[in-house]
Amino acid sequence: MSAQTGVASIPPPPASVRGLARARMGFSRLLADPNPVWMRELKAAARLQRTPVVLAVTTGMMTLLVCSVGGIASIDAEPAKVGVWLYHTFFSLAFALVAWMGPAMAATGIAAERSGGTWEALELTGLGAAAIARGKFLGALTYVTMYLVMLAPVGALPFLFGGVTALEVVLAFVVLGGIAVLSVTFGLAMSSKFSSPALAILVTLLVSIPASIAAYAGLGVGLSFAANSLWHGVAAGPPVWLPTAYARADFGIEYLTLLVLVPAVLVVLPAWLFHEITVANMAAPSDDRSTRLRVWTLVAGPFMTVTCVASGVALNDPSWFIAGEMGLVMTYLFVGFLFAGEPLAPSRRVEARWERERAGAGKRFLGPGVMRACTLLLLLVLGSFAALLAAAALTLRTPSDRDGVLALGGYAAAFLVFVAGFAAWTRARSRSNGVPRVLLLGVLFLAFVGPWIAMAIAGIFESSERALLVAAPSPLYAFHLRKVIASGTSDAEVAVLAGSVAAVSWAVIGLGLFALASGRVEQRVAEERALRAGLEAPSGSSA
Repeated sequence: MSAQTGVASIPPPPASVRGLARARMGFSRLLADPNPVWMRELKAAARLQRTPVVLAVTTGMMTLLVCSVGGIASIDAEPAKVGVWLYHTFFSLAFALVAWMGPAMAATGIAAERSGGTWEALELTGLGAAAIARGKFLGALTYVTMYLVMLAPVGALPFLFGGVTALEVVLAFVVLGGIAVLSVTFGLAMSSKFSSPALAILVTLLVSIPASIAAYAGLGVGLSFAANSLWHGVAAGPPVWLPTAYARADFGIEYLTLLVLVPAVLVVLPAWLFHEITVANMAAPSDDRSTRLRVWTLVAGPFMTVTCVASGVALNDPSWFIAGEMGLVMTYLFVGFLFAGEPLAPSRRVEARWERERAGAGKRFLGPGVMRACTLLLLLVLGSFAALLAAAALTLRTPSDRDGVLALGGYAAAFLVFVAGFAAWTRARSRSNGVPRVLLLGVLFLAFVGPWIAMAIAGIFESSERALLVAAPSPLYAFHLRKVIASGTSDAEVAVLAGSVAAVSWAVIGLGLFALASGRVEQRVAEERALRAGLEAPSGSSA
């Protein structure tokens, strides 16, 4: 019997069971012995008298808005067009509801426990940070799902007018489910960082509202034109184009890559990351906060690389290779900030557990330690860009396109080597994990914008093409370098030389800082261990 739920527990499936049978056993175990935190959240929500009122009011407001749009549109338009307008209106409003309400509801989950003084009691249950985070996630996601279920009849109205199929309506709700998962995990990650629910909600909304508006404009309206150029059945301009593309696009390598692989990356990897951040923030300072995040990095880097390579090869377009390079740069820059807060070495508690479990070299490498983390970042950067640039060299046939992609990717990889070395060096010389991140942010600003600001102050922007060589130390110069290579002007060789010197300099500086950081970390760890041994010696002798 489960102590929390009072129902019979089903033992976990044995390792020999695989595939569908294992999934069935796991689902049966979930039904028979659900997460106790999830059950508590559902019971608390059911006892609130405002829950059905809020659901009814939200549904009524959404119904009135959709019906008013349909009534105005039906005056001059045919029913099929009215159905399309209702479809985009409803799911645009539903997207705003999920993207704003989901993080706001999840943001109170963990922060309310801390402010209410119940967090210690929750820890004493022995569930562990991962199980608590999973229960909070399921509770908030269930609450958001209740809104979608209540709104489902309203979402079916466009199908009655025509212009959209029932499959498109169903797929749109599936896409909303993915957005809900991402929104809830983000809200929980923010909640795990704060002890005040009000502050957690405020910060969460300040981030989620602008981010959702940018995603709606960029990934919705903006990408609809690119989708229309690939699949003419998808209209250019309307924001809710992804379900239509699923239903009307021709099946092929482009379909699998752009409509299956890329959306999976954009939802699964960030949601997984937010979950791991939540678990890490809930753990004690002496616990292992690094291994789960390190595993995410080890999976996310190759998965992102495969996605970028597949997109570029499938479309055979340099723009997609460049988009992949930019995606890798943003991913690894974020990882650099993440690893800049790593501890210098594992705590004694983690080392004792490793000894007790007889952990191997692989598990220890993924454990806490700034040098281990930055070494992993270096390996992933070099491996990812090597694979992407090799794919571009073999796929692109036009020399100017190929050379431009190689120049941009090579500069990006060299600068990321510097980021890894600088993160390790600043952390090795700092006593806290916040200072290295602030310093890294300042260095990135100076590196990206500093040379261009110097050119603007000196007034040499319009002097000549060679005057732009002053901006060669900026990573943004790589875009200008690609433009010069594509133009084939006489200044291309000088620009390539300047860009190569700058990129090599970044890489050399990064490797040098990495070596200095390694020595400094070893020195500090040895000093801390000697101090600890000296403090423990008297107690040992008296015993």
